[in-house]
Amino acid sequence: MKRMIFGTAAVLALIGIFGLSGCEKRSPVALGQEWEIYVVADQQDWDVIGQTITDILEKKLVTPQTETEFEVIHVDPKDFGRYLKMRNLLIISSLQPGTETDRIVRKALKDEYYDKVVKQEEYFFVSRNQWAKEQFIVVLAAPGKEALQASIDSYPDYIYHIFNQNRNHQLRFAMFKRTQGRIERHLKKQHGWTLKIPFYYELVDEDTSKKVVHLKSPEPERHLLVHWIDHPKSKKVNETWLKEKANWLGRYFYNAKIVDGYYFTAADRFQNRPALKIIGLWESENDAKGGPIEVLTFYDQNQDRIYVLMFGVFAPHHRKEPFLRELRLMANTFQSSAPKKSGALLSKK
Repeated sequence: MKRMIFGTAAVLALIGIFGLSGCEKRSPVALGQEWEIYVVADQQDWDVIGQTITDILEKKLVTPQTETEFEVIHVDPKDFGRYLKMRNLLIISSLQPGTETDRIVRKALKDEYYDKVVKQEEYFFVSRNQWAKEQFIVVLAAPGKEALQASIDSYPDYIYHIFNQNRNHQLRFAMFKRTQGRIERHLKKQHGWTLKIPFYYELVDEDTSKKVVHLKSPEPERHLLVHWIDHPKSKKVNETWLKEKANWLGRYFYNAKIVDGYYFTAADRFQNRPALKIIGLWESENDAKGGPIEVLTFYDQNQDRIYVLMFGVFAPHHRKEPFLRELRLMANTFQSSAPKKSGALLSKK
């Protein structure tokens, strides 16, 4: 059975390929955007697996322009030295004798690991921070093009997951290094819920009568709204209810409305609770403004509350997927607890 190896040991020998040191006193920060993945592969291998790798990693979304979660960039292995410090590196080889990537993989892996790749016992290796801080390296190898294609086809979701997980980890670290602790504590004390709020977000609205809190970042604008319903008569929600609720919440956010024909609804889970979500586009009733939006609702049995979390992006002339990802990670830090007393940190105008 093929296995995956994690950690720096398996790829440690990469240090010596180009005479560089992985233990420099001052490691530079990795180059490239967090969504760029540089794939080092011989052209003959790339012709076979290039489209598959691209399809696996470049998941599309509409913002309203079509964007991809990752951007795959093929690198000729002869140019590998120029890309050593890129943030995300994926080295792929079918181990054809005499090829550049076979040479790289032979030097990268210990003999025992290389032999196991040849025997198709192992094929996937991971290393971090090899030549730069925040660097992520994956080696994917198998003997022959058919075996390489089969290995990729066996675990397509995992190849995406490992890069997606690493990107989220790096982003969470950057986002929550400093947070708005005062606001977080206030929300927990006064409303019975809280979430981690990066220091560059502000509490711009706190409507205690309607039970709505609105958090916002400066340009490029990111908006996150939380609404809750105490002791609801019915705990069942559907697409119509959630869409109407989202459009009602839009009054706090450019009078935003979900664009008909440009959204979908799906059952989901949120922190081990059944949930319903809408993913789509919003547009303003008043201005020529719009962007991507997500709305999530779930029932909290301990509090006997229905929560609605809505977040959207307004970032013209910017790639929007990174900001939407940030909001999703922020929403995922949501925590509820027994509410105490009412009050407001921000006065309602």
